Amino acid sequence: MVTSTLSERHAHKLSAAAAYGQAPGAAGGLTETDHPGGSGGLDLSPTILQSWQRCLAQPDLDPLRPREVQVLDSGLLRERAEPLAALVRLAESELRILLESFAGSGYAVILTDAEGVILRHLSDRALERELRAVGLWTGADWGEARFGTNGIGTCIVEGQPVTVHREDHFLRQNIDLTCSAAPIRDPDGRLLGVLDASCCAAEDSRSGQALARALVCKSASILENQHFLRQYRDRRVLRLHDRPEGIGLAQECLIALGEDNQVLAVNGAAPGLLGVGDRAALRGRALAELLSGDLEPLLLGMPSKGGTIRELHDQARGRRLFGFVYQYRKPQRRADPRVPAAVAATTIGPNPCRADLCTLETLAGSDPGMQQAAARARRVMNKRIPILLHGETGTGKELFSQALHRASERRDRPFVALNCAAIPEALIESELFGYQHGAFTGASREGRRGKIVEASGGTLFLDEIGDMPPAMQSRLLRVLETQEVIPLGAERPVQVEINILAASHRDLAQLVVNGGFREDLYYRLNGITLHLTPLRLRGDLEELVLRVLEAQNDTGAELRVTPAAMAALLAFEWPGNIRQLRNVIRTAVALCEQGIIEVDHLNLPRLPRTAAPAPAVIADPQALPAGAEGPLKAAEIQLIRDCLDRHGWNISRTAETLNMSRNTLYRKIRRYGIAPS
Repeated sequence: MVTSTLSERHAHKLSAAAAYGQAPGAAGGLTETDHPGGSGGLDLSPTILQSWQRCLAQPDLDPLRPREVQVLDSGLLRERAEPLAALVRLAESELRILLESFAGSGYAVILTDAEGVILRHLSDRALERELRAVGLWTGADWGEARFGTNGIGTCIVEGQPVTVHREDHFLRQNIDLTCSAAPIRDPDGRLLGVLDASCCAAEDSRSGQALARALVCKSASILENQHFLRQYRDRRVLRLHDRPEGIGLAQECLIALGEDNQVLAVNGAAPGLLGVGDRAALRGRALAELLSGDLEPLLLGMPSKGGTIRELHDQARGRRLFGFVYQYRKPQRRADPRVPAAVAATTIGPNPCRADLCTLETLAGSDPGMQQAAARARRVMNKRIPILLHGETGTGKELFSQALHRASERRDRPFVALNCAAIPEALIESELFGYQHGAFTGASREGRRGKIVEASGGTLFLDEIGDMPPAMQSRLLRVLETQEVIPLGAERPVQVEINILAASHRDLAQLVVNGGFREDLYYRLNGITLHLTPLRLRGDLEELVLRVLEAQNDTGAELRVTPAAMAALLAFEWPGNIRQLRNVIRTAVALCEQGIIEVDHLNLPRLPRTAAPAPAVIADPQALPAGAEGPLKAAEIQLIRDCLDRHGWNISRTAETLNMSRNTLYRKIRRYGIAPS
């Protein structure tokens, strides 16, 4: 079966898997001491060996014969994705966060359904051709029965996180891939889908994939919790952890409660925290059987997102736990006679899992530019003036728009977001304007409300508006002028009340000049432009670093950042802005030891830029003039470096010695590229 066309190691592993499939007692399952890694020098885990045995039993799976990737057509893919539309929407933000965690390392992040069909994938544009060539593309089927041992398919069969590294793949055509995948389950424990991070040319060893797998597992847990809260948004949910600061993080326990305080459902973390076997053992039980302590005020009090955290006790083991009751407050919608009842049946509100951070004050911090943007937003937000947000990728344009919606008079009406750059051009028309039954092949029987109708009376947020196709720009302009929309396949218009928030990282005025954006639509959207300050120019950067560290700290211990690490964070240019900062801190928390974050724990890549960075066109008011003498600059750098070294990179003492403010010292460190010796 195995020939010299396979690599020697891959052939050896295939032979070992075949032998173990025939070994006495193999039916009882392999253990860590059974597989060849313990004696024969091979590093296959029992999970991979068992997967290979399943593949060897498939008559149409030949490790030598290339298999063509099966990709579903758009109609079938849309039909398959329809039941998971809510999960895909929830996953969008977490997928982007996860991708930022792998920035510059060649990974794509992937969401599949429970059978291994890719519903959504994100990657750097430079990798798209390579990913398409190996089949990591939306609509591709990566079930184990079709594509052999792989991260997605094997995770589905095993029902647990897996890493499939290079030659662990059964098919020879996949041995350049490295995949780490984790399951996503619904509140009943049924598999919803798989979250996966895959790389076409990972150079690390298998042990080096531990961080990738940890990041994927954490993101999968966050998605499960978000899905749980959405499923039970009409119920009270008790949020528990054995540390008060752990509530709201990926490892928190969620318990949905019925009217009589009986357990309706729990998330995956609950059985472990409460010391029971599985979720089924908790469902239907009275909460008082599981927990003791100050339950009555906890359950009778007004549930809210900021409820008081109370101390409780685990009845089985007597451990201290902490929790509060959360309930998503549904928008109080007024009847709108202009919108047909069939259309007004459901709405999409602001994401309750992110809303805690969504206040203008929190997002503005103490940065003067952001504070000015927040103040100007407050003055126009209730006057039906279109607002255009401009800022680099990762500056928080969607969060700012959510905060603005929550502060407005429309806070009880729907907030609906559409990323114009993330939806294929062929689908954006149906997403934005909706369609009726039979409008096109593969259309849902019930039709679909478009984003414009969903947002009627509330706020429609159009992110990356500069990437909207020209034909859609014309239709959107007509909707804004007439306040009515005609869904695909419909004959009669639907009256709507539209309040637009648009955002772009591109210069729309320049796009107008170049003919890439309609001038009349630009003026219609640009009632006022608010500029969001990029992270490298914010005056409260250190404050933001500490705030993000507090939010990402899931260790239960106090964390400290060394002066050298803080200096490196403040000196970095942050091309990915706040999103990148969050992921760098997230990784540093995972890597640090003894509660101390060192420079080595910071993933701060120095990536080549294809275009001139923003600092090149924004003048630094304290920068030395172009004709300044070299010795003067060198002397200042040496003075600052000597003083920093003398004070052990204590910024406060150094600034005091040099008779300058901490912010001025940080700016000079960043401008001169001063690093610890």
